Amino acid sequence: MHPLRAPAASAAAVLCSSSTLLLLLLTLALSTTAINTTTPSSSSFSPSSCDPATCGDLRISYPFWLSGTHPPECGYRAFQVTCDNINNTVKASLKNSLWTYQILSISYPDSSFTVTNLQLSEDGACDIELHVNASADLGLAPFGISGTNKELFFLYGCTQPQQLPPSRAPVACADGGSGSNNSNGPSSLSPSNNTFAWLAGGYRPEYDAWKPVQGGNCTVSMVPVLGYEGATGADYQRLMKGGFLLQYAAGDCDACVESGGFCRINTTYDILECHCSGGVVSELIVCVL
Repeated sequence: MHPLRAPAASAAAVLCSSSTLLLLLLTLALSTTAINTTTPSSSSFSPSSCDPATCGDLRISYPFWLSGTHPPECGYRAFQVTCDNINNTVKASLKNSLWTYQILSISYPDSSFTVTNLQLSEDGACDIELHVNASADLGLAPFGISGTNKELFFLYGCTQPQQLPPSRAPVACADGGSGSNNSNGPSSLSPSNNTFAWLAGGYRPEYDAWKPVQGGNCTVSMVPVLGYEGATGADYQRLMKGGFLLQYAAGDCDACVESGGFCRINTTYDILECHCSGGVVSELIVCVL
């Protein structure tokens, strides 16, 4: 997931940093307005080499591609998926990221998918403030945080908690609330007097998203979560495991297929190509008779 951390004493810096990190731009805009010509294909691909593959219950197909099953030409770099057996459970994860983002579901018609950050889900809320800039790697990819998510705030070291929203919930930490776990194990967890979780409304990357939590003199982190009916800040562990929704942009492979071609990615430029009969690559992303 995507925690951000900044001292409350530097409110301006918090707002600027959070806006930069959380506003994940859809950078994979593919142009389909090229000149109406075709060029010879430099290599030959089997139309069936990119057929959908499965990882657990997930169907992996364009713009995603499954490492070890599909050749790299089947999908964009940022959409590379690995399929691993973790604790006797098959899990699909994004490969090209600093953190391990498990893919929980994919909606191809909606160009969206749900992920959860495995490190944060397993380590717990008390370690979130240690994962500074954990969303920076996703910020380099063609993904954007959906506005249907909610904001889960974590507030550490609060010296004036009475100024925080009344719906805040204490976070249980191994050290009693300093915001860093130790090796004492789960049995030593205890409610914190100065570390809290608060579930806010819809995800907003704008500056005013942080205003409600600038009181209390706290260090602040924020994680987008999908949420569910009746959830509150006290449900922070379940909320983090439930993940959050990402949106993506990709070239129109359907148009290529409908015109009689098959889609491949130019791995040098990471762009969509439409391969047509006669060994040519259409610059229109469709095959022209």
